[in-house]
Amino acid sequence: MKLALGTAQFGLNYGISNDQGQVNVDEIKQMLTLAKASCINTLDTALAYGSSEKNIGTSGLSNHFSVITKISASSHLSIEEQIQLSLSNLQREELDAVLFHDFDSLLNNAGKDQFRQLEALKDTGIIKRIGVSVYTPEQLSLLSDMYNLDIVQAPLNWLDQRFIQPEVTNLLIKKNIKLHARSIFLQGLLLQPEIQKRAYFSQFGHLFSKYNAIIGELECDYLTFALAIVAQKAPHIESAVIACCSKKQLTQLIQCYADAKSLKLPSDDVLNSLATSKLALINPSLWVS
Repeated sequence: MKLALGTAQFGLNYGISNDQGQVNVDEIKQMLTLAKASCINTLDTALAYGSSEKNIGTSGLSNHFSVITKISASSHLSIEEQIQLSLSNLQREELDAVLFHDFDSLLNNAGKDQFRQLEALKDTGIIKRIGVSVYTPEQLSLLSDMYNLDIVQAPLNWLDQRFIQPEVTNLLIKKNIKLHARSIFLQGLLLQPEIQKRAYFSQFGHLFSKYNAIIGELECDYLTFALAIVAQKAPHIESAVIACCSKKQLTQLIQCYADAKSLKLPSDDVLNSLATSKLALINPSLWVS
């Protein structure tokens, strides 16, 4: 399955639509058991996600998954110390991939040295792949010229289609970089019309009207439509990182992903018309309460 389970909620109260708070340890174990049974084989986590890594390790199920974690170049810990801490928290001996959280951190000499340190760890087999989290195709282009990247994690949803444009896809294929998509639901904004009605988002009302009208015409639920971009329009991505807060939500998500594969979508022209380049909408860090 293309879905990877995001685990920020395993250690933090995260997301504009998260009204349930941090997931408790018992619920985490149930979710991981369901994910394993449903052929979701990748977990996406980070030291910055509070107790997420520790809770995954405590579940006893960590080694049933490939695990991707993220490091910070500005941490007081060295690169190797961060990796060893993640391994200790997760109770495992290797990681599928380690990503730099911050694009900017790789633009200076310190970042170059830290990347070399990860490459040395890759040579030992402790980590298998190295990557970075990016926000724009321009960042991807720049870093792919500077480094031998194995993975990039980038946003993808119906409003933000930049990373499935032909020029980006061709670059990824040419350089053998795997794409892991995140922000499929835009922090829940694409799942809950009531959030779209908040004052800040009124400036994008025309887009939401179009988006909601398509869902109405398809007579499907919001989750199924949001997942359809992964299921049908992004064949080149390796994984789509999704997050939820309970076993019940994960069960629904797995079913909706199956439904999304067979959803009869409108024309490409209609779907493309949903895309916007307005960072004030597609970059949640710029949202104003």
